[in-house]
Amino acid sequence: MPVDPDTEVVVLGGGFTTFDCTRTSLRLGAKTHTAYRRGRKEMSATVEEVEDGEAEGTDLRLFSAPTKLIYDDNKKLTGIEFLKMKLGEPDASGRRRPVPDPGTEYTINCDTVIPAFGQSPDVSYFPTHVQGVKTSKWKTVVTDPWNFMTDRPGVFSGGDCQMGAKTVIECVAQGKLGARSIDAYLKGEDMATVSKRIEAEERKPDLISIVPYKPVEPKVKMPMLPYEDRKRNFKLIEMGYTPEQAQREAARCLQCACPAAGQCDLQMYGIEFGLTDNRFHDGEVQDFHDYEVDISHSFILRDPNKCINCTQCVRVCHDVIGPNCYGMFGKGFDTIVSTPFNVSLSETDCVSCGACVQVCPTGSLMMAERELVKYDFALDRCIFCGDCVEVCPHGALGETPNFELSFFNRVGKGVNLHMDDLARAPEYLVDQRVPRRPGDVPMGTNPLIRPLPARRIRE
Repeated sequence: MPVDPDTEVVVLGGGFTTFDCTRTSLRLGAKTHTAYRRGRKEMSATVEEVEDGEAEGTDLRLFSAPTKLIYDDNKKLTGIEFLKMKLGEPDASGRRRPVPDPGTEYTINCDTVIPAFGQSPDVSYFPTHVQGVKTSKWKTVVTDPWNFMTDRPGVFSGGDCQMGAKTVIECVAQGKLGARSIDAYLKGEDMATVSKRIEAEERKPDLISIVPYKPVEPKVKMPMLPYEDRKRNFKLIEMGYTPEQAQREAARCLQCACPAAGQCDLQMYGIEFGLTDNRFHDGEVQDFHDYEVDISHSFILRDPNKCINCTQCVRVCHDVIGPNCYGMFGKGFDTIVSTPFNVSLSETDCVSCGACVQVCPTGSLMMAERELVKYDFALDRCIFCGDCVEVCPHGALGETPNFELSFFNRVGKGVNLHMDDLARAPEYLVDQRVPRRPGDVPMGTNPLIRPLPARRIRE
């Protein structure tokens, strides 16, 4: 819709599109009014969008509903009439709906009116021309929520037509999923199975803060172009962070490095048992646990703040592996699983097997990122005691019938182990690892290898 400089424009609505139109009209040099039939709190646009629109010069009219357009004798638009609204009684959803306030009509003179509020698709076409496609009371097309196929096989729907007025990002994302569903349909796949598969792939965890032991750092405000410099131009208004601001913003830890994110037992039990509001949340900031993270070990990282004192690491290290690196210390609310005297894990008898990481349900223990191809094995120094076979939690070593040590690669010629690999170690464990072909047997080993069954530490 063209907007000429030095004209008067009225933009209707309260969403992102409304303020895009408003701020664009201001930059083109027009005197701009923005009218919305509800209040400021009901606007779907962000507070920043609304405040920037006002600061740039729009005349914001709240609780104003358009009633008619006004034309002159030459059928040229000269203004728009509004009726003021007021909040009525709550509806079934508890939301107070705006109702007309009789006798409060007023007019705004203008040259252009831009309707930028939500619109609904015309679904009157479907009952007579497209059989089997259902529509909702909100005038949207009813589909499967994940594969977006209607009740009529082969007919798909998405975007605003299916979910109502949404953002472009949501529509594009839905279009990508719809394309996958259409491809599966054309390949003859069962659409119910396709729907379950997409649902599982797109499932998002409910992220909550169970123990807010650290104060929330405020977001660093983006430097902006002064309002006076935005008039009649389309210069970039977000000026970018300075190096110091960028470092401060990047330092706001969101604790997103945990490999258990989305599959965290601590989070699952916290939601199940309602631990988001517990008696410890009413204390002062110093009452919350705030332990130092131990990253000194070459292979295992410890974050005691995520520990729930399940003692699985204590038991597996003492009963299965043997070094006994962990124990319970403190009393009452301050009880915590730690190393003796809280020393670094690297100063204990830790053998870096990763068994404690496997059993940790919350990500309190994690494998450090590393790349490992193989260890050098000194045959001339080995006395074939078998201790390494006994303590290896992954079943990577075995003994021959003559009790000679044998070894072979677990996955291939070389294995790259990164942070998440050993945390998912049960995926690598098998009951028997017997080479099937002569080429699978390393040089100098007996083909009659009897590997020990791998210990499944955590089911």
